[in-house]
Amino acid sequence: MTQKLVALVVGVFCFVCLLPGHAGAQAPASEQPSNLTLWNFFTEGWNQEWTHRVTPGGAPDMSLLHVQTNFLEREFRFDSYYQQNLSNDSNKGTYFTDALVAYGIDRRFMLEVVTNYEWKDLKDSPNQNGAGGALLGRFQLVDIPGSSYAFNVRVSSPNSGIGLHETEFTSSIAGWNDLTPLGLKRVGLYYSLQEDTYTGPAATGSRRNDLLYDVSVAKTWTEKDTPLLGNFTTFVELYSTTNLDGPGREQGLRYTVVNVTPAIHLNLTRNNVLMFGVDIPVSNPHDFTKTYRLTYIYDFD
Repeated sequence: MTQKLVALVVGVFCFVCLLPGHAGAQAPASEQPSNLTLWNFFTEGWNQEWTHRVTPGGAPDMSLLHVQTNFLEREFRFDSYYQQNLSNDSNKGTYFTDALVAYGIDRRFMLEVVTNYEWKDLKDSPNQNGAGGALLGRFQLVDIPGSSYAFNVRVSSPNSGIGLHETEFTSSIAGWNDLTPLGLKRVGLYYSLQEDTYTGPAATGSRRNDLLYDVSVAKTWTEKDTPLLGNFTTFVELYSTTNLDGPGREQGLRYTVVNVTPAIHLNLTRNNVLMFGVDIPVSNPHDFTKTYRLTYIYDFD
């Protein structure tokens, strides 16, 4: 069932990828990189220098907090969050940090190396903490003015310090469209679908597969060269997780968790980016009260 669902969604994404993209005021063709599509996937972009397409007058395509990124990057990124669990019987709070380096090899492929650390503040037992890591590969499926799509594969190591002994295999597809041609000036629509599979030692009947999906809308208010407030953007992300197996499957909707994140994105300088956001649970029951997020990005471009 999972494979059929993923295949269906990927098929829809691929169909949309073939549609022409548009943006507001476009730069001359000589200043734009060539279009990458599914039709020329094997022949275009592999021998071209990495670049991030920018279309003047349109919505800037950027990384957000939850939604999977739809373009290739060259950056250092640091993420941190503090999660409050006021109603949880065992875990008072979770602190998490990660750091990654992403490097676009060319216009079609990118590698990313991630390291992370997590602390759990437990109520009735010793606190737990431990380190983990991941390796990610990203393929650019489509890169045309006003639209971008990418496919990600990731392997995450276990973190035995917090009781996680499974290896996580992740595949996802992510997309973005500039809504400026629809009269929504400098508004971008982002979306992604991700499937996680867990392998390794775990309790009998534990969750082994889940789906994560996200829809985000971002409005950019300033130009990128505005001092301290470059590309000042407000955005909202609606993201959900559905467990496909494990205990409690018969509980139906309780197996899907929905959250919303209002957030801010800004460039302090051309290459230094900050993002702030707060995760707020929408569905009940929920595992946390609020999650406070801070992200810093340094772009190598």
